[in-house]
Amino acid sequence: MIDLYEIDDFLDPAARAELVAELDGIAGAPATVLSQQPGGMAMPSVRKSTRLSVSPETRERVRNALLSRSAEIGAHFGVDIKECEDPQFLRYEEGDYFVAHQDGNTPMLHDDSRFRRISAVLFLSNRSEEPAPGTYGGGSLVFHGPYSGPMLRVAAEGRPGSLVTFRAETTHEVLPVTHGVRYTVAAWFR
Repeated sequence: MIDLYEIDDFLDPAARAELVAELDGIAGAPATVLSQQPGGMAMPSVRKSTRLSVSPETRERVRNALLSRSAEIGAHFGVDIKECEDPQFLRYEEGDYFVAHQDGNTPMLHDDSRFRRISAVLFLSNRSEEPAPGTYGGGSLVFHGPYSGPMLRVAAEGRPGSLVTFRAETTHEVLPVTHGVRYTVAAWFR
């Protein structure tokens, strides 16, 4: 079983549209993968997406919204949440992806991410099977069940404005985007 906790309408449509409009106007830089070096490094064979630098006001507004729900999220997972890392604002364009990985709380990691307990993904874009303005296709967030049992893969619905949370040690991936642009915000609770 994969333990997910989803909050529908975490962002209302007006706030989501305002955030997407801001993200549309930002060039960004390749998203990195955490490593033992400060800041991580770009590894397009592992992660291909763009990290966007939003205004400090936007970053703090989203971080505060996440923190305002931290007790609820922590209660679901039985975790005492003390803080939230600065969120990452991400753009996935056609062909972008992130291979199966874990975000933290695992002995396999020896960097600062080992202190992450809960991961969160805020979905901002509309998904569509057919190309249409303001939508994307593919790009599913897929969770992997334990490797010791039968193969289990579960895709998050990812409705615009919803927040999906899960334990940081849960293996997950973002499948390649097939068309359009997928905007999300990733964050981690400690």
